[in-house]
Amino acid sequence: MTPPVFNTSGVRTSGGLGCGGCHRAPEFDIDPNTLNNGIIGTIAGTGIDTGNTRAPSLRDLVKTDGTTNGPMMHTGVITTLQAAIGHYGTINIAPGNNNLDPRLTSGGIGQQLNLTATEVNAVIAFLKTLSGTDVYTNTKWSNPFN
Repeated sequence: MTPPVFNTSGVRTSGGLGCGGCHRAPEFDIDPNTLNNGIIGTIAGTGIDTGNTRAPSLRDLVKTDGTTNGPMMHTGVITTLQAAIGHYGTINIAPGNNNLDPRLTSGGIGQQLNLTATEVNAVIAFLKTLSGTDVYTNTKWSNPFN
């Protein structure tokens, strides 16, 4: 959740992955001031869409059987958690994308997180903890003022 530290080439040298900068705890919903995440395609597959900047909560990305709850991103082009994490690991600034969120760039260069397999696996394990029905059905969560 901690922000990454980048060198002048946009390569992460230390720090975390920075997911919490846009996906706010406890619901891990999207910050309303978030801009484009680098995916600029359209669901129809033609043209570009740099204005799509909203995302649902990261909760329940994974079903109880371990599969994802459908394709991700506004175009549906990403179908696995590994691919979604990989997208944020290497942000390419596409021509025409004048709305890319600055939290995904370092000095105007798309971020290069240089993710290790351990980091990818840890993020996937964390995302899986955000799934399930307990938060919706367990009475201990029914009153937010307790």
